[in-house]
This record gives sequence, structure tokens and C-alpha cells, in this order.
Amino acid sequence: MRRRLFVAAILTISLTTACGGEDTEEPDPGPSGSRRADRAEPLFHGGRRASAQNPAFSPDGRSLLFTVFQDGYNEGAAALRVLPLDDGAGGTPGAAPRTLLDERDKAAVNLPGSSWNPRGEVAFASDRAGGGRDEVWVLKPGGRPTRVTEHGGSSGYLEPSFSPDGTWIVFQESVEREGSGDRAALGSLWKVRRDGSRATKLLDGPATRSDNRQPNWAPKGDRLVFQRRDEDGEDWALYVMNADGSGLRRLTRGAGEHTDPSWSPDGRSVVFSSTAGGLELPQIFVIPADGAGAPVRVTRNPESYDGAPSWSPDGRWIAFESHEGGEDRPSSLWRIPAPRI
Repeated sequence: MRRRLFVAAILTISLTTACGGEDTEEPDPGPSGSRRADRAEPLFHGGRRASAQNPAFSPDGRSLLFTVFQDGYNEGAAALRVLPLDDGAGGTPGAAPRTLLDERDKAAVNLPGSSWNPRGEVAFASDRAGGGRDEVWVLKPGGRPTRVTEHGGSSGYLEPSFSPDGTWIVFQESVEREGSGDRAALGSLWKVRRDGSRATKLLDGPATRSDNRQPNWAPKGDRLVFQRRDEDGEDWALYVMNADGSGLRRLTRGAGEHTDPSWSPDGRSVVFSSTAGGLELPQIFVIPADGAGAPVRVTRNPESYDGAPSWSPDGRWIAFESHEGGEDRPSSLWRIPAPRI
């Protein structure tokens, strides 16, 4: 499927939400309407029961790309929107979000992290071509979507991430096996040129009996971070490898669900969502990219799932989605000061 993975704890929350999300929306301060005890600040709430997810800072930090799921959390058609930020530093909203793509009966979903290239294009996955398969697309500013990949079979091409120079896109190929739901999936990682040429498999999920998802390109273009789970395994861990598929190494240790990784702007740290320490609901953590150090917890709100983090280009802020559960609590967008580690 086209959705990002969310840990099992979230599935216990009631997610029965419905449509919303027009250009006429005003920036809503979020479910609580004020700062949380952990100093997180609200950025945007979709209004009514639409779910705002997957924040990704633009290269200049002056706007935030995100996905709006029309029928609730990870459900139904999905649109791409951009929230202007008034100070260019991951700051507070300066205007209502504008729509980049909204096709009502189709889903356009971006990856939190490196969804943009330096020319202001955004990469996303969509089933807009029909046939029941997700492909990788790129949207130029003010233009129409350009298809990057085209493939047969039943697998989906998802979670595209731009290289820093915008010439390559890395993405996940999701392959469903016979079995029960998400646990039956195996994911491979590929890269492809922006023009659709030179598709290269970097990591073969079925061959390595592993599920690999959500690849994000490092700021220098030399490495990739992603989440991985062994076949029929219980927990997700974070891994790093070189951009050519070599040098695979594990980044996180210990029990828990470690997901949604993306990079700090200097490439020295990785931000992610985790249940580390036995948390019931995931929170945001940061870990040194070389693995030499324990994860540092960033958000502290035990009543909500916090995930899909994205670091501002100036290093000051981390944007994320937060879901407090219940029919009247769709996911909303927040920011929190980035830790110094």
C-alpha cells in the first residue's frame, strides 16, 4: 500500500475521521491550542477531521510541505499542501496553506525529510496513473506532475527522497507476500535518476529476508538512512548505508519500534520516532549518525503519538506530526526546538 508504516501502538487508537482540507482553511493552532509541556508549538491543524501528516521543510526553510489525508489518519485520498512560514527559519505560519495537488479520488503522499530538491521540485508517490500501483512522481513549482517510474507487477513504489543535488531519487519498493497485513511485506530500496533512467536496486528485501522502508538521503549525498525489520521480526531498527548500497550498518540498538528517520542539516545526527525505553506511544528522538551515543528524547507528551520528524535547514527546529487519538483528534503539525548533541 501507499501508506507509511506506523507502529502497532498507534493501531490501538481510534482513527475514524473524515474529509476536509480546502485552500480556504486557516492555520489552526492545533488540538490543544497552546504549547505543550515539552515546549512543542502548534503549526497547523487541518480543521474538522482531516489529518495533516509528513512535514518536510523546503530547502530555504520558508515553507513546509505536508500530506493531508482526506478520510482520516492514513486513510482515503490524499493531497499535497505547502504551509508558508513567516520567518524562514521553521517559524510560525505566515499564511494559510496552498494546495499543490489534490485529485480527490487519488493519493499523493510525500516523505518527511528530503522531499524537495534545490529547484523547488517535490517528490511524491501516487496511484494517479491507475492500475492499482503507486509510482514515483515529481511536481515542478506551478506545473503538472511528471512521472519518474513506470513498472509492472503488484509492487508499489513509495517514499521517494531527493539527493541533495536533485539528480537522483531513492525510494522503497513494497512487495506483499501471502500472510497477514503489514507483517507480510518485504521492501527493497532503489535509486533512479530524476529523468527516470538508470534505476538501480540498492538493497533487495526478499533476497535478504528483510523489510526496508523510508529511505532518506544525507545532506552530503553520501549516505542513506532507513528503517528495517527482519522477516517476521517484531521490532524496527534504523540502518545507514552508503548511497551506492555498500557499507550497511545498524544505527539503533535495543528493543522498540524505531521508525521515520531523517537527517540533521549537518549530517551529524538522525531524528526519528521511537518507543525506546518501553514507551506505549512513540515520541521523537535524536541519535548521533555514527551510532556513538544513546538516543536523546526530544518530545515528552505521553498522551500522543509523535512521528514523521523533519529538521529545519538552519538546525533550530524539528517539525513533526502528532496524533492524540479519538474521532475528533486527527493528526496535526507541530515544531519543537532541536536539541544540541
